[in-house]
Amino acid sequence: MATMIAPGTGWRAAPPEYAGVPSDQKRVKTRIGADARRDANGSAGGGPLATFLGLFSIGLGLWELADPRGVAARTGTPYPGVIRGYGAREVASGLTILSGRTAGGLWSRVAGDALDLATAAAAYAGADGDADRRRKVVQTIAALLGVTVLDIVAATSHSTSY
Repeated sequence: MATMIAPGTGWRAAPPEYAGVPSDQKRVKTRIGADARRDANGSAGGGPLATFLGLFSIGLGLWELADPRGVAARTGTPYPGVIRGYGAREVASGLTILSGRTAGGLWSRVAGDALDLATAAAAYAGADGDADRRRKVVQTIAALLGVTVLDIVAATSHSTSY
């Protein structure tokens, strides 16, 4: 469809399907019906939250793989070898989510969150008297708890039983 310019304004004119529609009723469709959200195999497709979590997982995983010592310094968890392994897990989870096996990828993130929380708890316990490291670990645990809630919400909403 060709873009038309509204006369005398230099602005693009509204598409023909919006002609005569009051501006408060012009809406962009942001949801699709339940039937359209099903993959070919009948499972629920990825929604915006699942897509975000998949991309987030890949980004976080790449950071953990590329700079495990930097991640360790930022989070207060002094285990760069473990962090590198967690990075591989994050990338695999993200790719699984984005490849259409959404529920499995999301549940793998939930399991990974449990490992991350256990690792952070161990780092907190091992931070004897280091207030700065404990502060970083507490911030890390708070962030992990927040993303764990998102992961559980997304995983349960994408898990179906027939």
